[in-house]
Amino acid sequence: MGVSRKSKSATVDISLVQAWKRYAAKRCGSGEAVQGGACFLEVRPCPFEPRPDFEARFRGDCVHCSRLQERVAALAPVSAGSSGIAPTLGLLLRLLEEGAPPEAPLDEDGRYRAASMLLRALPLFHATSNPRRVARLFLGSVAGAFPDVVDDALYFDVLPDGGGLRLAASFRRADLKRMPASLEEWLDADGLDRTKAFDVSIHETLRDEPIPLDEDRDLLADAVYDGRSAVVPKPSREMRLPTRLVDQLPDAPLAILPVFGREHVRGILILSAAAGIGGFTSEQLELLACASAVVGLALEGTRVEANARRRAGALQAIEEFLIATENLSDPESLAEAAVRSLESATEAPILISWMRAVDGALVVGPTLGEIGASDGSLQETGEAFRKWFDADANPVRIADAASDPRFAAGFPEEWGAALAVPLRAGGRTWGAVVAIRRRNEGGTVAPFDAATADAAGVLASVASASLTGLLHGDRTREVERRLRDADAQLRHADKVIAVGERGMHVAQEIRNPIAAITGLAKRLARESEEGSETKEYLEIILRETERLERILGEQISLAQMTKPRLRLQSLNVLVQESLETQSDELVRRRVRLLKRLAPDLPSLLLDEDKIRHVLANVLHYALTSVPAGGRVRVETRSGGGMVQAEVAHDGPKVPGESLDRLFVPFSATRRYGAGVGLAVAYQVVREHGGEIRARSEGDWSSIVTIYLPVRENTDRRARPDRRAGRNDRRRRGA
Repeated sequence: MGVSRKSKSATVDISLVQAWKRYAAKRCGSGEAVQGGACFLEVRPCPFEPRPDFEARFRGDCVHCSRLQERVAALAPVSAGSSGIAPTLGLLLRLLEEGAPPEAPLDEDGRYRAASMLLRALPLFHATSNPRRVARLFLGSVAGAFPDVVDDALYFDVLPDGGGLRLAASFRRADLKRMPASLEEWLDADGLDRTKAFDVSIHETLRDEPIPLDEDRDLLADAVYDGRSAVVPKPSREMRLPTRLVDQLPDAPLAILPVFGREHVRGILILSAAAGIGGFTSEQLELLACASAVVGLALEGTRVEANARRRAGALQAIEEFLIATENLSDPESLAEAAVRSLESATEAPILISWMRAVDGALVVGPTLGEIGASDGSLQETGEAFRKWFDADANPVRIADAASDPRFAAGFPEEWGAALAVPLRAGGRTWGAVVAIRRRNEGGTVAPFDAATADAAGVLASVASASLTGLLHGDRTREVERRLRDADAQLRHADKVIAVGERGMHVAQEIRNPIAAITGLAKRLARESEEGSETKEYLEIILRETERLERILGEQISLAQMTKPRLRLQSLNVLVQESLETQSDELVRRRVRLLKRLAPDLPSLLLDEDKIRHVLANVLHYALTSVPAGGRVRVETRSGGGMVQAEVAHDGPKVPGESLDRLFVPFSATRRYGAGVGLAVAYQVVREHGGEIRARSEGDWSSIVTIYLPVRENTDRRARPDRRAGRNDRRRRGA
């Protein structure tokens, strides 16, 4: 992106030492006197032994000399904890300025006044954590160091991609309402701001959008990529300067200086000379280069501090997320907690989440802020991010949501930068969260930096791990439920076997006596007069013996379940036939029938006699349970790979425990009969690969639903016919 900081020929400390070496030589009369041990604070020789070079003596002894410390303490005590050569030199300059003899003025060419101003500003650069404030302090100190030389001062930040410059702060001496009276006022950024000299309207067009860099033909690019300073005597005649910059500055000498960070050029200082100034001297540029280097390090420090704050905020957000999701049991609540935590980590005003639906698409989940987009646009955008994160699960930084193809049309125009992170589980994208920043009044927006993206990525990883655990817990609970169902079915099968063994014996013992009673009752009924009391009693006996015969038949069917004989049949036809057999009972008990048969049911491979028997038993249960004048609902439908037949009745509620035992033989109350019919229905439906369940809902006291699988019927149809195979073999043999 730019030239390395290590490519400079001299560090900041070396440049400062060289400047002091020239000043010391001036005070002592010659460089040899300084090298020989003369003290530039007093005429007396230095109490330390001469050193082989000025730098070693100055750094090793002068900054700790008792003479210097006494003079400094008398003028301004050194603050506790201060260290380094720059703060000490700042106090030393103040001391030398006030104690300088008349024969050695310090403001010769303004050089030492400028050095004093810049050195006093150095500690302030490092004392603030706001990059914009650092830039303003820098421009104010430069303007104060060269009040008669500099008119316009501009500081540009290098964009993260290194492709352009963005104006961070500007100063214009001509707009000062009042000239600062002292050096301290030049270093008071807030006070200087009240003079209306910063960020004036004349530089507005430079703030509207970044200045692109042309690496081949641009002096600004030379400063960024090569770290080269430049002085332009006549900007209007220089073809290697952007026209936008030249138009906003006076046609006076221009100085361009790179501001180095730890590794790359962070920004550029541009100075426009005041009217009547022919240019910038090498000493002025040297002082400015030293100050620029310190400013670069200070800006790096603000970046490091900001990153540390963001990482601390991310850690706190992760902690809050873990606390909030400790007892959650559904993915949507987890997504809501993730959105709130990402709001803290990214400081974004708008957050949108998507979560995985049953069909695999991402649907809109919890959101924060004013979205202002249609459901269709949100749905399309969620699907785009799902496909993106399926291919690359890393966080995505987006400079402009309006121009990014992953965002569908229909989003607000004020949306600017965006940061998207995935929520992953089981190697798949289960969700996504996008943080969005709005544009400011000037149309610009601060992009999400790498540190914020890293913090959001860490939080998304934690949320993904929590989501994975949550989904695994759901799968575990589902497996446990299926195991309980299988165990219940095994217990039910055991009961059915026991009932079958006992029922066969009972049926054989009592069937003959019942047949004798039935035959005798029929004979007596034929001989009795119509309307007589005796005939009425005999008809009751016949009805009850027929009921006993039906119960015995169900018992024998349960004990002697044969393999179903399958053929294609319509379930609606069987339901209709079963209703016709029960029509007399419906009319006799004045029961209202609600019938809804789906016309698009697929034909199934069924044993029609057994399924008809199942439907008859379920209808008989409903008719014997519903009160006179009640309702019975019969409905068929398909969905989820199953065809369903549902029979419901209203009336008194059936206790939940009784519903669970409805398909167990002989477990129902006397009101509903022996309960063998539903046990037979249960067994027949299971043999067809389906299920039968009972529940209570709303006004319906019980709802019995028969589920028959479509897929299993399809598999049966696809099986080869063994008889056809034998015929083929016969034909081949022939």
